[in-house]
Amino acid sequence: MIDANQSPQPNGARRSRLRIPPYAVTGGRTRVDVDIPFEALVRTTPRGRDHMQLVAFERRDILQMAETPIAVAELSARLRLPVGAIRVLVGDLSVEGHVQTKAMTSNKVDTAILERVRDGLRRL
Repeated sequence: MIDANQSPQPNGARRSRLRIPPYAVTGGRTRVDVDIPFEALVRTTPRGRDHMQLVAFERRDILQMAETPIAVAELSARLRLPVGAIRVLVGDLSVEGHVQTKAMTSNKVDTAILERVRDGLRRL
């Protein structure tokens, strides 16, 4: 289960939250129609910004954090949720048009992204 008594917020503030198992965050789902790799970059769309106040909890946190491109793995680290749960949430937000995702298609590896992913995973 997630120990989310102190959940990180995009602005650095802390928010109290109950202990919630990851499957509750995704409604018990482990898959979506959209395959989103853990290294994919996520960015909030204008539609996502317009609807930000209509979504709740982790979905809103993702929209706020994705104002600038952020990797799925980094979202996982910051929200302290398993990558699988984040992939489901990002997949839902993508299908709804609230975020865009971009998988790394180049053979050239961006070391800065890999270092951010590594640092995020270490914080877990």
